[in-house]
Amino acid sequence: MSYFLMAEETVKQKEIGLVSSNFDDFGLTFKTGTGKALWRFNTLIFSGSNSENINSGFFTTQSALNFGAKVGREYRRYLTDNLELRYGADISFSYSHSKNESDQNNALAKINLYSPGVNLVFGFNYILNDNFLIGVELLPYINYTNTVSTQSNSSNEQKIETSAFNYGLSNKSVLFSLAYRF
Repeated sequence: MSYFLMAEETVKQKEIGLVSSNFDDFGLTFKTGTGKALWRFNTLIFSGSNSENINSGFFTTQSALNFGAKVGREYRRYLTDNLELRYGADISFSYSHSKNESDQNNALAKINLYSPGVNLVFGFNYILNDNFLIGVELLPYINYTNTVSTQSNSSNEQKIETSAFNYGLSNKSVLFSLAYRF
């Protein structure tokens, strides 16, 4: 007795693209998986600055670094030939650091902000052709924010730590994407 078994081969899919929540700040997205479920990797913020000022004989430096990333899982269903429904969840983390130094009284101010969280994903893709798509998604969120501020000068130092839970859906919770599928 013989048996003939046929396995359906899963087609792998990858996407790379640009994302933005307000068309001022841009990030990168990479997705990999199948047409029905993909792993999501988003870098939404990566910026920094460094400046030096001389004012009335005093020298001041300022620097900043910001970074944010999300990793999650996305599921898709076709609504029409060119329209896909997307839903899932992300784990997020953002970090922000700023530092101001002045030679007046040896003043130093530092702020570090850490914010881990979770985002739900609900959105749509419009498929332009076999390789390009545009998407929009809503990202309701809940996150924990911890901020540590340190201020010091030649005579004293003060450290303030604050924390908070945040949740909601705002205009920054809408993410637009343009992606290349391969």
